[in-house]
Amino acid sequence: MFSAIRHFLHRVRFAQLVRFILYPTLAFSATVSLATYAGIAVTALVRRRRDFRFPHKSLDPVWVNGQRLKIFNYGHATFKDMLEVIDQAEESIFLETYILKSDIIGQRFKAHLIRKAREGVKVYLAFDGFGSLLMPFGFKRWPREVNVTVYGPLHSYLSFLWLGTYTRYHRKILVVDNKTAYLGGMNLGREYATTWRDTHCRVDGTKAREVALAFVELWNKRHWLLTSKRIVLPFQADERSNQKIYIRESKPSEVFGDFTIRDAYLEGFENARSHIMLTNPYFLPDAEMCDELHRALQRGVRVDLIVPEKSNHLIVDLLARPFYNDLIRRGTHIWLYRHTVIHSKTATIDGCLSTIGSANLDGRSQINYEINLFVVNEEFAGRMEEMFRDDLKNCRAAGPEEFARPSVFRLVLEYLARPVRGFV
Repeated sequence: MFSAIRHFLHRVRFAQLVRFILYPTLAFSATVSLATYAGIAVTALVRRRRDFRFPHKSLDPVWVNGQRLKIFNYGHATFKDMLEVIDQAEESIFLETYILKSDIIGQRFKAHLIRKAREGVKVYLAFDGFGSLLMPFGFKRWPREVNVTVYGPLHSYLSFLWLGTYTRYHRKILVVDNKTAYLGGMNLGREYATTWRDTHCRVDGTKAREVALAFVELWNKRHWLLTSKRIVLPFQADERSNQKIYIRESKPSEVFGDFTIRDAYLEGFENARSHIMLTNPYFLPDAEMCDELHRALQRGVRVDLIVPEKSNHLIVDLLARPFYNDLIRRGTHIWLYRHTVIHSKTATIDGCLSTIGSANLDGRSQINYEINLFVVNEEFAGRMEEMFRDDLKNCRAAGPEEFARPSVFRLVLEYLARPVRGFV
């Protein structure tokens, strides 16, 4: 047999051997990756199309250390406010999003941005290559007055063989004139305006500069070779300790240091003494975060968690069941949000510390680019808890047996999905 193999190798040139083995292997791997992503995407598209008028109430703004903070819990009101501020821009507009749809909402934002750019305002737009993968080519064309870039573009299906492809740019940021900033979980599209329950926050004041710095840091990294496209801001981040308002990112950042969103959550759980209110659409915490929640429960801290009854990602629902079951057994109150997608990523701890942002509590958010606002203020936390109680009107409580007795078929699916848990 070995002599036959040697004879074959002598007859086949090395280049032919490479083409015979390497190319089919690469093609197979890329096809499997693409099929997996396509399956998840199709499932998400089917599950996300739910039209339901969920409860939401307007929340009054709060002043914290000279900064005006306004919480938005309904996309239509958020987008209306954002467009009004864009129309008032005099110097610059920084807009970054994970998903930018080409529907009526996307077209509206595009028209307003183009108009301001032609008035002389410096407009910078960035969106994620995978999140906006289905954007029509016509919508991708912008006039030269608007500076547009795609973070993590997918050039072909072979892009899925590159590990960097799986790091996505998941932030949702708008900064106007370095004076007003928005950040949170809302993508830009019609379904996010009325059918998804999500949370955003508007910041008016000097803290908006730090959101601008976060945008510019990533923009300049993307354009490190093109100095003409780089942005220079005449201010730096506030590095004082014990701030009442601060920004955290999920990736180590030159601007905000290496204290990540996950670290901020862990610190909040560790210091909790009374209650924790969490809302998260994709709750897949790592072992350390689970341990901190367990210790909080042992100290007598009440933990309330709002998660989707059925999220827009089937694989997340499969992987999350064991976490939910364990937390319920330990005393967590889990509330299942019904009838539509809840995409809000928020938390309030002890009626004092609050956060709103783009980061989920899962493995993927630790490798994505994410950004969260943290606020230490009782009045702001009061608004957050008011919003949480309003969301409970559309929830049902998960009983002790809710996740305790899965079918054999579900257990098999959970086992098969387990290897990708850190990337979901």
